[in-house]
Amino acid sequence: MGTNTASYKEMRNIVMGKLVDHTIDDEYEDLSERLFGEGNCFNSSEVRKRMYGMRTIIEAIERDSEGAVCDEEQLSALEARRIELLKERQKFFDQRNAFNKLIRERSRQEELNEILVEAVRSGNLPRLAYEPCHIEPSDNDLLVSLNDIHYGADVDNHWNTYNADVCREMMCRYLDRVVAIGETHGSENCIVWSNGDAISGNIHQSIAVTNKENVIEQIKGVSELIAEFIAELSKHFKSVVFVSVAGNHSRITPNKDDALLSERLDDLVEWYLGARLQNFENVTIGAAEGNSVKIDSTMYLINIRGKTYCGVHGDFDGSTSKVQALQTMARTPLYAVLSGHLHHNKIDEVQGVKTIMAGSFLGMDDYCVQKRIYGKAEQMVCICDAEGVRCSYGVPLQ
Repeated sequence: MGTNTASYKEMRNIVMGKLVDHTIDDEYEDLSERLFGEGNCFNSSEVRKRMYGMRTIIEAIERDSEGAVCDEEQLSALEARRIELLKERQKFFDQRNAFNKLIRERSRQEELNEILVEAVRSGNLPRLAYEPCHIEPSDNDLLVSLNDIHYGADVDNHWNTYNADVCREMMCRYLDRVVAIGETHGSENCIVWSNGDAISGNIHQSIAVTNKENVIEQIKGVSELIAEFIAELSKHFKSVVFVSVAGNHSRITPNKDDALLSERLDDLVEWYLGARLQNFENVTIGAAEGNSVKIDSTMYLINIRGKTYCGVHGDFDGSTSKVQALQTMARTPLYAVLSGHLHHNKIDEVQGVKTIMAGSFLGMDDYCVQKRIYGKAEQMVCICDAEGVRCSYGVPLQ
């Protein structure tokens, strides 16, 4: 047998050049050794027959190769399409989940609002009547905290006794003290800031055990107490403004990582007060155009005698480094940050911004005992003028 047979590429060029492209004019027998190796000298008929057979094989190979390429391209296209369909499917699921979540939130809010409406309609609530009063203009306003009431908690330990009845007594004594401070300074207007944890909620196991009333009853109870408090203040000041943010105790789910900012029950207090005090001409509930703005459920800004005060609860803003962050978020120079959460009165200054922290109504509860956190029931009243806080009063409630 001869040697040096042609490679596939050379063989293809000879066969296709002779039989298809007609670029080779050599006689068939002259191509024998080029195709089949030296010494393989076949006659023209044999060479031609073999070349046609080779042509058939070559064309079959190339058809298969094209098919493979085509199949690969089709597979790539199908895979790309499959990925797009998966993306669209996930997008649909995300949109559906977001829509369902929105429906649940609105349904829950509407249900809670209906419960409160029914409470106002059917409850034996005292009549709150608006009484116009004349207040002389002055150079200062009263800034009154109403922080961390924790209504609904039922505490009876060595250090403290606290329940709904005690809370009402505290509120009455506090009201008398606020009115007296306002009269002493001739304060013109009153700003009440309630920065969260109006109810005790059920975020800790120890709290859930000591809560005598469920959270809806807590909302109804504390809202009515605050409504009566504001109604009485309206008789002693030219205007009364109530501003608030949500706290951490009113979240619906105990797990703070799962809790949504929009699912905090403190927001219902403002809604209740707005309905209950709608006929009081000198009372403003919530952020109003001009002097105050509510950025979201965790933060508001209020202007008092030309100074901007920022209100937060404190669970997101515990460290002093957060003051600068609040300044940036407010997009305006801040004079002071108002907060609660830590259950004690304190006035300080951080990076040129005054920090005013008010205490709680609750005092020592079982959670404080377990965590070795000591706190007494107290609130904060500030006299504010064009220069800022002129003076302040720590008001004990027990």
